[in-house]
Amino acid sequence: MTHIVVVGCGVTGLTNAYLLLEKGYKVTIVSKWFPGDRSIEYTSPFAGAHWRSLAPNDNPTLQRYDTVAYRKFLLFARTRSKETGVKIAPALDYYDESTPETKQPWFKEIVEDFSFIPSNEFPYDDLKVGHRYTSVLINSPQYLTWMLKQVLSMGVVLKKQALNGIQDVFDDSVDAVMNCTGLGALSLGGVQDKNMYPTRGQTVLVKADHIEPTITCIRSKTFTYVIPRADGTIILGGTAQPHDFNDQVDEATAQAILERTQDLCPDLAKNGPLKVLRHSVGRRPTRQGGIRIENEEFLRSNGKAIVVTHAYGHGGFGFQSSWGAAEHAVSLLEQALPKRSKL
Repeated sequence: MTHIVVVGCGVTGLTNAYLLLEKGYKVTIVSKWFPGDRSIEYTSPFAGAHWRSLAPNDNPTLQRYDTVAYRKFLLFARTRSKETGVKIAPALDYYDESTPETKQPWFKEIVEDFSFIPSNEFPYDDLKVGHRYTSVLINSPQYLTWMLKQVLSMGVVLKKQALNGIQDVFDDSVDAVMNCTGLGALSLGGVQDKNMYPTRGQTVLVKADHIEPTITCIRSKTFTYVIPRADGTIILGGTAQPHDFNDQVDEATAQAILERTQDLCPDLAKNGPLKVLRHSVGRRPTRQGGIRIENEEFLRSNGKAIVVTHAYGHGGFGFQSSWGAAEHAVSLLEQALPKRSKL
C-alpha cells in the first residue's frame, strides 16, 4: 500500500490526511502538536474561524479553494453541526475602501443570499461598501478534534515527533511526504522558506449566545470582527501585525478590541458587562508570494528520490480555503507518485 507521511496536524494537515485516506492511501501524521494541545507554535486552534473570502477577483485558484471549502462547511453545518462545531449564520462585512474586490466581489454568485447593504444601515458614516450573505462559523478547537476522530476512524497512524528537518521522515517505507507545517516551514531543515513570516493576531473569547450574525469591519486599516460560535461563546478581534512574533497578550490591545467590537455591535453588552473567558494570541502562517502548493524532489540517504508536496503559507485563510487547497495539494502529490496501485 502506498504510504504517505503528512507533516503537521493543523487544519491543513488534517484535511489533506482525510482526503488521502479517503482515496485509499496509508497515511501517517507526524507532528509535534495535535488537537487538544495548546502552544503558540500550533496556530489552528487559535483561529476565529469563519468564511470570509480573501481571494482577489483575478485569482481563480484561490477562488476555487474558497468555493470548495464554503460548500463543504455548509454541508457540515446542515448535516452534523453539533459534532463539527460548524454553524450557519448571516455575515455582515463592512469596508471603508471602494475597490474592485469590495464593489464587485467574485463570490457574490457563490455564497447564498448575497446582497449589498444599503448605506443607511452602515454602522459608521465613513464606510463605503457593505456585504450581507450566508456564511459558516467554525469553532476551531472543536472542529480540529472532530477531524482528528475522523482520520483515526479511517486508519491514520499518529506519530508525535518534533522534526529537525523534512528528511527525518524519509523512511524507506514512505512513498511521498506532504509538508503541512505552516509557520514551521520557516525553520524546518531542508525547507527553511524565508518567505514565511507570522502575522500576529490577538482575540478575546467571551461568553454570550445572543448574537446571531458574524460582523467584520475593516476601517482606518483596523480589523474588527465578531464571530459567534455554536457553543455560546463569541470570538472578538482583532489584530493583523505582520512579522510580529510576540506571543504575550497585550492588555491595551485587549481593551481596544473590547471597545471596538462593542461599538460595532452594541447588542454585545445588552445583557450587561461581557464575561471574558480567555485572551489569546496566535501567529497566522503568512507567506510572501502567497500560499505554496507545489512538489519538490528530495534525495533520501540511499540516493533514491522522494517527492515532498508542500502545502503551507495559508495565512489567515487556512480554514476557509482548507478543502479546496487540500484537493489541489493531493492532486499534485498523486501526479508525482510512481504509476502503481495504491494497494
